[in-house]
Amino acid sequence: MDNLKPLLAFAAVLEHGSMNAAAQALGMTPSAVSQHISRLEKLHGVKLLHRSTRRLAPTDAGQALAAHCRRLLATVQDTRTALDGLKTDIAGSVRLAAPTGLVNAAAFQHALRRIRREHPALSLELHFGEAIAELREGSIDIALRGGGHALDEPDLVARRLAEWPWQICAAPGYLKTAPAITHPADFTAHPWVYHLPPHIELARGNERYLLNIDRGTVCNQLTAVRHLCEAGLGIALIIAGETRDAVAQGRLQILLPDWQLPAVTLYAVTPHRVQAARTTAVLRILQESFMEEAEAT
Repeated sequence: MDNLKPLLAFAAVLEHGSMNAAAQALGMTPSAVSQHISRLEKLHGVKLLHRSTRRLAPTDAGQALAAHCRRLLATVQDTRTALDGLKTDIAGSVRLAAPTGLVNAAAFQHALRRIRREHPALSLELHFGEAIAELREGSIDIALRGGGHALDEPDLVARRLAEWPWQICAAPGYLKTAPAITHPADFTAHPWVYHLPPHIELARGNERYLLNIDRGTVCNQLTAVRHLCEAGLGIALIIAGETRDAVAQGRLQILLPDWQLPAVTLYAVTPHRVQAARTTAVLRILQESFMEEAEAT
């Protein structure tokens, strides 16, 4: 293991960007990290880092070694995680990031109730937001992502949870006084509530219509879009998993249901293939809860 320490120290410096940060991550002193790297350079007769008062940067030799060291560091982390996974008790904290709109999804709410009921010693830390959570930094264990964003980074592991079509919705109260909607072209005469401007293709048989809306009320959260749509501020584009209860209870109405819209695939994304037992337990419940909802509809 002593022979591995210099390699792990070098990998940590590249990952964290400084001797001090690497030392903190490894539980060493900065001088010990520096000595390990000097030992590695002396052993192989190459310079691995360009050192300056402002930053550390790998040399050509350092870049060549970096990929091997990163794999070594990932293997060590996976080994520790696998050993933790042998524990039978599910406890500790799992950090889960999700879009704000998932708060309204019945499957997500059901999963949270199951986690609390089945693993009372487990603490779930929820981070809601529309930005893509950064998994590599280690601050998030599981990120729920929709669409192609889940597959942007090949070293991340994405598990499919659900596939939800987009739906165009409005409140019944709004529709009572608004101009009639019988074709997608009619949407241009209505105010919209949206997080991102709707640019989406609708299909009915061989007919296609490209919806392109860039005016209306813009919201920085998806949850706000649904609430304001329910309040009658206009028409909104919302994924099916977030509207099911509102439609069933009469708070929202689906417009032009005979037209098909694209679907969004929801994934649970993790930074490593090997997970701690507590993370694996949460992933299992998420997958089962979303599968149960899909089978029930």
